[in-house]
Amino acid sequence: MNVMMSDIINSPLLLTLVIIGLLYIVGFSLVYLKKACKRCIELGITKEEIKKVIKSSCVFSIVPSLSIVVGLFVLISVLGTVWSWWRLSVIGSLSYETMIAGSVSTALGFDSTAEMLSNATGQQFGVVMILMSIGMLSGFLILIPFGKKLSMSVNKTENSSDWKHVFSGVFMLCMFAVYIPVLLIGDTIQACVMLTGLVVAVALGIFAKNPKLRWLGDFIMAFSMIAGMASSILWVKLFG
Repeated sequence: MNVMMSDIINSPLLLTLVIIGLLYIVGFSLVYLKKACKRCIELGITKEEIKKVIKSSCVFSIVPSLSIVVGLFVLISVLGTVWSWWRLSVIGSLSYETMIAGSVSTALGFDSTAEMLSNATGQQFGVVMILMSIGMLSGFLILIPFGKKLSMSVNKTENSSDWKHVFSGVFMLCMFAVYIPVLLIGDTIQACVMLTGLVVAVALGIFAKNPKLRWLGDFIMAFSMIAGMASSILWVKLFG
């Protein structure tokens, strides 16, 4: 009996494993939250001040999570609900997951990720899961021997504002060089969706410079993703 990808992504076993993993992460976070609060009290910070910081952190965490929720709905159509939930809850990113899924579906001979979702075997989906997991772990493996040196090198540049701007700018350009060509060259509809989101993001960034509209700055990613998704309906009708 051949196990299909659709059988795995909807299996109770995968759901159970994901829930166990998420509970572990929540417990891990709570333990370190307790340790951090204890250390703050030792440093003379009052409980009222700690509560204020926790409340403000919770509020500012909700807004960026809107873009992750939007990304979850996008990724569900590619990888199913459970695995998408796991990837975006822990260490994954929408751009990385969709790029890997698209590359693997092409390598396996499928015309789209939707076709892969419907027809891929369990072994083929295992390839997707391994690539996503091992690919993300590579960053942590690099940090084990080099993380301390990299951190010290960055701290040395704190007194040089020009170098910090160059460093962060080069990093972002490298990210763009990896992802943007894939989005622009791969598919016309995909490219139009990306450009729509880009235009919306730039426009919101300009509006956010107005002191009265500064709150828009926290919603740029979420709004641009929603606008891109909504525009996909138009682009499919035009180019589909």
